[in-house]
Order: sequence, then C-alpha cells, then structure tokens
Amino acid sequence: MIVSAPWPEKAAVPEAVTVPGPDGETLPAQMAPAGGPGASMRSARIVLVLPALRAGETKTLRVTAPGRTKSGPSFEWKSEDGHPKDLILRENGKDIRVLSYVRVQFDPKATPPGKTLLENPTIKPYHHAFDPATGTIQLTNGPLGQYPHHRGIYFGFNKISYDGKQADVWHCRNGESTVAQNPETTAAGPVFGLHRFAVAWNGRDGKTFANELRQLTAFHFPHGTLVEFASELRTDLADGVKLDGDPQHAGFHFRANSAMEKNTKETYFLRPDGKGEPGKEINWDPKTKKGPVNLPWDAMSYVLDGKRYTVLYLDHPDNPKEARQSERCYGRIGTYFEYHLAPQNPLAVRYRLWIQEGEMTADQCEALSRDFTDPVKVVVK
Repeated sequence: MIVSAPWPEKAAVPEAVTVPGPDGETLPAQMAPAGGPGASMRSARIVLVLPALRAGETKTLRVTAPGRTKSGPSFEWKSEDGHPKDLILRENGKDIRVLSYVRVQFDPKATPPGKTLLENPTIKPYHHAFDPATGTIQLTNGPLGQYPHHRGIYFGFNKISYDGKQADVWHCRNGESTVAQNPETTAAGPVFGLHRFAVAWNGRDGKTFANELRQLTAFHFPHGTLVEFASELRTDLADGVKLDGDPQHAGFHFRANSAMEKNTKETYFLRPDGKGEPGKEINWDPKTKKGPVNLPWDAMSYVLDGKRYTVLYLDHPDNPKEARQSERCYGRIGTYFEYHLAPQNPLAVRYRLWIQEGEMTADQCEALSRDFTDPVKVVVK
C-alpha cells in the first residue's frame, strides 16, 4: 500500500528519511520533490509503503531525518545526452529496467523514407514499460506496427480548437507536435523512481498553444510494477483551448508492443462487470453516445512473445468526467474526456497503471482501485 503526505511547509526537506514500523521493522520511505503537477503535488511529500491495513485500523509512525535504511532494492536513473533515459531497479545484484524515456525534438525531416508523419519518431515524447520480472521485454510500442502513432504511455488529444485554429497532437500529421522541454526533474531511491518534465503542445504553425508539466512515478512490488501518471496542462490564450477527440485518439493511454498484434484473438478485457470474451472489445461510441463511461478500472490481458501480461488501468475520480472508454485487442487501453482549457481553468489529471505477468482477478483490481481512490490518511507533524 502506497501512502504519502505533505511535508510540513516550515520544515527543511531532508535528503533521506527513516520510518520505523510498528513492529520494529524499517519501512521503505522516500521524499518526493516539490513542484509537481496538480495541487496535491505542489509541496514536497513523504512517500512510504505500508502493509495492508484492516478496515478502521490506524497506525502511528515516527518519521526521523536524516536517516538510512538497510541496503535493499533501490531505483536509479541512467542518463543519455544529459537527459534521463532508463529507470533501473537494482535488486539482489541485478539491474531490472522498469521504464525508458523517449525524449524527442520534432523534426519533420526525420520521417523514414516512404513513410508518413504518423511514423515520424520525433512527433511526441513518451515512456516505455518493461516486464517487471527481468526488465528485458519491452511491453510497449514505439513508431511501429499497424498504428505507429500510438506509443507507449502517453497523453494527448486529436480534436483541439483555439483562436479559430485546429490541432491534433495525437497523430501530428499536419505539423503539430508535443516537444519535451526543461525543467526536468528526477528522483530515485528505495521506494520509487520519478521523472518530471515540461512538454510544449504546438499547433500546425509550430507555435505553442499550451504547456504541460508531466510526471511519471514507478513503484516496484514483488508481483508487478505500479506507474502513476500525473499531468497539469495550462494555456495563456484568453479564449482558451477546447480539448476533444474520440475514444481511440484522445486522453491517457497504454499501447502494448506491436509484436503482439498477431495474437489479438488472445487479448481479453476484465471489467468491473466481469471478464470479457477473448478477442472482443467494448468501446464508447461517438455516434450513438453509448458505451462504457466512468469505469474506475479496466484491465487488458494480452500475449507477447508467448507470455501473458496484464495491464490494469486506474482512473482517479477527480479526473474530468465523463470518461469514455477505449479498448483495442491489438493492445491499447485508455479513456478520454472533453475539456475547456483556460488560463483560469487548467487541466490536472492522475492515473495509475499496474503491470504484471499473468492474469488478474476482479478482486485484485478492486483492491488496487481502492488504494488509489480512497487512500490512507497520513499526517506528518
């Protein structure tokens, strides 16, 4: 169970913290840097992993700083060209790759010969996820396969309007792009690896119409990886920006490695109302305005290189609604919503992805959803 609390404003933020558990053990704990996306992440926070609590149970923990925990698993960022590239979990003498960041600067000339901008590798930044056990199998897609514009763990909208202009930062086929910017922040330690960076949303004319602060935080558990995605999008345009799209090309999505496209009949979705049939997907329909909306969770189970993996998609209740569901048996899952972005009305969202080898049960999905949507209350004094 992941819990966090704001660090007292007047207290110095320590480089390390120690949290003795109620039974004498040392609980993994780490400081998250201030300045994150959304009001809940403005200040520095202490983040720790607690054993599961029973209903109504309370625990009192004493935080001391500075502190050191016993040697154990720990995250580390490896850089390339001065920017974070791979998030590594070092455990029992082994290095397990958890995430990989694809940082791009838009270049229309980078389109491969005979291809379109949909396959241009520089149209948007995104993250890859890897199998939690070994870190050697890339579970997400790049500019490859049947739909190369769906990449890794990513966020965008295909029907954007502002100042009489149209933009599509999902396909980026008419000169649009999302471009990684500074500032860039990383954190790594015994609890999580964090990556925070700025993204410029650019229109067909190449000019920026919105600015995003994006953050991914990865946690490793014995049976899987938990990735929390948070984003805050702002604009200075007085009349604002209308964000819209369709279930397949807008919102926050996870796209599986295109190598699994030959196994689409083995893909199935597990939803709050039960397990779906293999090879069958259910989507919100823009024409009829009917279909799944506001699901707290949805899980996609797919086969890659002979192994089955499951990705659980968790939607926070504070995110804009209605959240319209998207499922694709070729390996994509996500939701989108409509939103009017304005200087006085920024957009803040939070999602989680649980990634594991093998199948999941509805009870497991429900438990992870509760941990996200009804977190344990923690106060640091």
